[in-house]
Amino acid sequence: MNSYLIKNSSISLINKKIEDLIKELNFKGSSITTYDLEEDSINLLIEDADTISFLTPRKVIIGKNLSNNNFSDISIKTLSKYLDNPNNDVLLIFTTTNIDTRKKIVKEVINKLTLVNISSDTKEIIKDILKDYDVEYRVINLLEEYYSDDLERLINETKKLALSFINTKKITYKDTLNLLVKPLNNKDNLAFDLVREIALKDKKKALNIYNELLNYNIESYALFGLLESQYRLLYQVMVLNKRNISYNEISNILEVHPFRVKKTLELVRYYTLKEIRKILKNLADIDFKIKSGIYENNIVIDLLILNIK
Repeated sequence: MNSYLIKNSSISLINKKIEDLIKELNFKGSSITTYDLEEDSINLLIEDADTISFLTPRKVIIGKNLSNNNFSDISIKTLSKYLDNPNNDVLLIFTTTNIDTRKKIVKEVINKLTLVNISSDTKEIIKDILKDYDVEYRVINLLEEYYSDDLERLINETKKLALSFINTKKITYKDTLNLLVKPLNNKDNLAFDLVREIALKDKKKALNIYNELLNYNIESYALFGLLESQYRLLYQVMVLNKRNISYNEISNILEVHPFRVKKTLELVRYYTLKEIRKILKNLADIDFKIKSGIYENNIVIDLLILNIK
């Protein structure tokens, strides 16, 4: 049956998978019609699927943005009836970022479609785009560090990188560092760096990172909260890591991006659980004194860094 459902948040990854399906299922050269289901009805799409194509013997029909909002009682029955007896000359592909299948009738219809899984593992995505290149190992880490929180940008920047070195097919870390633009939305990474420099007792670097964080026009108290959340995450990651849980599983448990968990694991060797508990207690005491008016919130982090021993 040539009826599929692709679920992913990345438009680029979805489009790539559609291209792969068209090629794998021998629908290359067929007419392609796309319906945006936020505007077009499923009934219109099914009517097209049931209509014989006069221009080409086979056709591809794509229904973008499938969601529960698309399903009326009539459209569910229409789609279900079609999927029970589909047109073999039609490749039907639905795409969705999320769909709730708790409603029984919706689940029954979705189960008649072949679910296509797309890996969102950033490392695998980068390696796939650069598979024909000689890539220095640190290049992949740098791409992850810069763009792991924005999958679409990660794909676009990796493709730009590939295009820049299409003649030599060789990508070095130095070239990549010069070419890539470090994203501005880097607060979490900077908080991570600040925690590391505090652990290393490097006051100068810690103050430099703190001043860089101030460039985001965030209030000092908000920065204090960002630092506190990084230590709390570090504590949770350390506890789970001691149980030999993989970073991907930790990511699912804590609902945090896998790359952030992976980066936080790099801090584990600098601290003991006892030290983190003490730091979290100190941060809680400072928070109380800020709220009580004992401390001025605009000097708290400076004092915290300067009192590193």
